[in-house]
Amino acid sequence: MYKTPYFSAIFLVALVFTGCIIPGARRERAEIELQRNDSIFFIDEGDFKFQIVLPKDLMINHTPEILLQQDKNRLVISCGPTFKLITEISDSQGSLQPTQTGIFNFTILDNEDNSCVYSRNFPNGQVFDYGLIQQTNTNETEYIFYTDELGEYTLQDVLKMRTALASIKM
Repeated sequence: MYKTPYFSAIFLVALVFTGCIIPGARRERAEIELQRNDSIFFIDEGDFKFQIVLPKDLMINHTPEILLQQDKNRLVISCGPTFKLITEISDSQGSLQPTQTGIFNFTILDNEDNSCVYSRNFPNGQVFDYGLIQQTNTNETEYIFYTDELGEYTLQDVLKMRTALASIKM
């Protein structure tokens, strides 16, 4: 008879806490284990020098493209329509917050470990897509990675890109 309010309270607290968690959004700092058939790419284009692991499920159907845009001093890493990261060398401690563009509002979903996962929302609150901004240091160089603003990515796509970025080494 007294157990019902306690169970209700515990259930409500558990529901509130689980609602705040994005499944798989945290980037693990531990070494990323290579899966069979994952591909390591050694990037040595202009001032960009690092290695990154691209997952095998992307590599099965798509050929990765690495394009140095010297006029904008940035590197574009893409592998199909669901994986496109733009890389720039950071010259200062910039903000890891998305910049306001067009009609979209932004909701920060996770902002830790030099990484920001966000959603772009229509003015009525409906989610349009998701994005990522991440700062990564390799030796003496600091890189800023972000998703292409013209792309439309699901949360799963963004978390896959975040996992690839966790594999970066020099």
